[in-house]
Amino acid sequence: MKKFAISWIIILLLSPSLTHAQEITLHFPHFSGQQYDWKIFQGGKNLAVQSGKIPPDGWVALVMPEAYKAYRGMTRWMLKKGGGLDMIYTGKGFSVECLSEHPSSNNIIYKNNSENDYLSAQGNHQQTILKKLGAINHLLQVYSPEEVLHKTAIKEQESLRLQFEQTQADRSKSPLYAARFGEIVDFTRGVADKVYENQDDHVRYFNDFLTHTLNFMVLYTSGHWDQVLHSWLMMNISAEDGDAGFENRLDKVLKRITQNDVLNAFICKTVPFLVKKGKDDLLPGIVSHLDDHPNVRSKLPDKVKNILASVKIMTGKKAPDLMFKAPVRTQTVRSTKDITIETGKLDSDYTILLFYQGECPLCEDALIVLANRYKWLKKQNVRVIAISSDTSDQGFEKKLKYHQWPDNYCDFEGITGENFVNYGVLGVPTLFLLDQKGIILKKTAMVNEVLNALEVN
Repeated sequence: MKKFAISWIIILLLSPSLTHAQEITLHFPHFSGQQYDWKIFQGGKNLAVQSGKIPPDGWVALVMPEAYKAYRGMTRWMLKKGGGLDMIYTGKGFSVECLSEHPSSNNIIYKNNSENDYLSAQGNHQQTILKKLGAINHLLQVYSPEEVLHKTAIKEQESLRLQFEQTQADRSKSPLYAARFGEIVDFTRGVADKVYENQDDHVRYFNDFLTHTLNFMVLYTSGHWDQVLHSWLMMNISAEDGDAGFENRLDKVLKRITQNDVLNAFICKTVPFLVKKGKDDLLPGIVSHLDDHPNVRSKLPDKVKNILASVKIMTGKKAPDLMFKAPVRTQTVRSTKDITIETGKLDSDYTILLFYQGECPLCEDALIVLANRYKWLKKQNVRVIAISSDTSDQGFEKKLKYHQWPDNYCDFEGITGENFVNYGVLGVPTLFLLDQKGIILKKTAMVNEVLNALEVN
C-alpha cells in the first residue's frame, strides 16, 4: 500500500498561481482513496477546516471556509494513514503535483511560489554556513595554535560568522511570512541571530527576541506555539534578574499582543504555568491587564478563570496552619490521630515548607539540594517541613532517604488535600519560606531561590 513516509513533512508556501483565488489544488494520484484532514493552527490547538477522501484521479481541491477566510499562517494537509504537507496559507490559490508514489522535496512540483523559494534558499544558505562553521571548529580542536592551518581556520571562522550574521540580519528585514516563520523555527532549534561565545548571551538573545521582536500573530498560526512559549517561560523562571525581570518582560509581552484570540491563548498557557512554578506573585499583573480587556477575560476557559479567581497570593500574609487528617504517615510511623502544626508556633527563625511528590524528578532535585544544605540550615535555625502529595506508602517511602529532617508528612489525599488547597499549590515542587512569626516571605518552585533568600537575610 502506498503512503507518505511519516518521517517527512514538506513545507509549501501558498502564493498567487493559475488556480482560482483561495482554492488550493493538489494532485497526488498514487494516494487516491485515502482519507485526509486539512487543519489550521490557533495557538496550541489545531482545527480541521476540511476533511475528505482523495478521488480516484488524485485531484483534491482545498477551500478555506468562509469563517476562516482571514486566516494567514501554517496549515497541515494530513493523511489519516500518515504523512502529509505543511503549507503556509496567504489567502491565495496555488497548485501542487506529485506523480511519484514516494513524495519528497525533489518530486513535489509547484510554481510561482516566491515565499517557498525564499524559505528554501535562506534555509539552505544558513545551513551551509553552519555546516562549514562546524567543520572549522573541528579543525581548531585538532590543530594547535602554532600551526598554519589553525591560523587559516581562525580567519575562515571569523568570515563565516560574519556571513551568518548578515544572513540572519537580511531575513529580519524581509516582510514575508516565511521570514517570520523561519525565525520561529530557528528559536525551536536554538539558532540565534549570530554565533555567541557565551551561553548566557545566547539564552539572553532568545529571551529578548521573544520579549521585544517576535510576531505573536505569526507564532499563533505557526504550529510552534506551545514549544516556543514553554521555552520562554522556562528561561524566565531561572533568569538572573529574578521575578522583577520576569514581571517586566511579561508586562512588555502582554502589551505587545493586540489580538484578543492571541492574548487569550497566551494567558491560557501562562497562568497555569506560573502557578505550578510557584510564581503566583506575577499573576496580579495579568489580572490588571485583563481589566482593560473584558472580552478576553470573558472567553477564558473556566479552569483559568478559577485559577485567577481563587489562587492565593499569600506573600506577606500569615501562612495557614498545616492540618493532616488521620491516617498520617510521618518519617517513622503511621499515626492514627490528626496532626496540626501551627505556623505561628514553629520555634525557628525561618521555616521552609516543601510540597512535593515521590515520582517527581524535579522534587527529587529539590530534596537532594535541601539534604546537602541541611547542616547549614540547622545552624541558621531553619526548620524544614516536607508535605507529600503521594497517595500510597510506597510512593511516600521512595524519597525518605533524602529526609534528614524529622518533619515529613503525608495524608494520602494527593494534590487535592487540605494543605495543598489552602496554600494554592497546583504543581510540585512548590516551596514557601516563612519567617519566625509564620509570615510567608516567598513562594517559588526553585529551591535555590529559597536558599538565596536565606543567605541574604
